[in-house]
Amino acid sequence: MIRVDATKLREVEQQLGSFSNKAPTVISRALNRAAQNAKASTVSKLREEYILKAKDIRDTIKIRKATQRSLGAVVTSIGNKVPLIKFKVSPNKPNPQKPSKVLKAGVKKGGLKEIIGAFVANINGNKVFEREGKNRLPIKQLFGPSVPEMLGNESVKTYIEREATKMFDKRLEHEINRVWEVRK
Repeated sequence: MIRVDATKLREVEQQLGSFSNKAPTVISRALNRAAQNAKASTVSKLREEYILKAKDIRDTIKIRKATQRSLGAVVTSIGNKVPLIKFKVSPNKPNPQKPSKVLKAGVKKGGLKEIIGAFVANINGNKVFEREGKNRLPIKQLFGPSVPEMLGNESVKTYIEREATKMFDKRLEHEINRVWEVRK
């Protein structure tokens, strides 16, 4: 979350001088750009550590934009556990001819691990399952962590906040210069 307090608003008003009434517009534009950058940084940072498609990460991230009245942009990630099939799974399709092949899966980058007793079945699309007992049924679907859980990593959080702050400062300067150039 990026929020601007009254001191930052006064500072921007002083920099704008006679155009101080433009301060909320300038700040909200810079905040919104920083929020977009935070979303992109989130996707790239998570893809460095986890084997997951960018779309699957991006779909969980929502941005509440800043306005002139509310000088705060919020980037949130809401989602359930990600089905294991969306990560790297081998084999990734059901193969009735070779049912004895051990399933391997990788959630984090760095190699696949064997999951004894797991298998891929096509039930409304390919999914990874495991038997709950010795009998054929019932079976349960296997999942990896949710995107919000992945974002709980402290190094990921600090990286995203640092990148968003850098972008906010850069865009704030750009928006202030833009006001001055338009008024010349």
